[in-house]
Amino acid sequence: MDKVQLLEIEKYLKTKNLSQDIFLDVFDHFIMQISELMSKNGISFHEAFNQTKINWQAELKMVKADWLSFKKIAKIEKSILKRRFEKMTYLSIIISLAGGMAFMYSQDFYWMFQIALLSMYMHLSVYNFVFKKMKFSVYRAMSFHPLILRNLILALFFIPISLLLDKNIWDSVLNHMILIFGLSMHIQLLYYRTKKINILLS
Repeated sequence: MDKVQLLEIEKYLKTKNLSQDIFLDVFDHFIMQISELMSKNGISFHEAFNQTKINWQAELKMVKADWLSFKKIAKIEKSILKRRFEKMTYLSIIISLAGGMAFMYSQDFYWMFQIALLSMYMHLSVYNFVFKKMKFSVYRAMSFHPLILRNLILALFFIPISLLLDKNIWDSVLNHMILIFGLSMHIQLLYYRTKKINILLS
């Protein structure tokens, strides 16, 4: 394949809004499959290119990134993001359970736990703003990330339950666990942003 043909593949894949790592992987697969079709079947570049697009049609189909997001991404990207989001959610649940146990065990220990999380949050925020040059618009978009919105929905559902259990909402362990869950999600989003790993912000 010549440079013009490679640029044609690149141009097509760029319409799928793939993140950089997935783009490079799919780009390599396209080149290999097109070359193989041209060599084995003795067909032209455009015939092989069209056949490869058909082969990848299901995985490159544009779908909603999340039920709480209006953004559309390729299906292959969504499956990877789904697994990443699941890992983030499980980790946040573990951290919130640890925070809940700390809250019930000792107020002093709980505040140390909170300070540690807030310190991580502040450190990652400053690092992203100063060294990664994160714009405020990106930071604001992070506040409306599907994982954060799910936490808000969770809070709206559980806060009335926690009020039934304890009239003082600030004394409710469930309320503190929800707050810790949201904070741990923010920390993970900032961490992935630092590592330039796709988290559905760009």
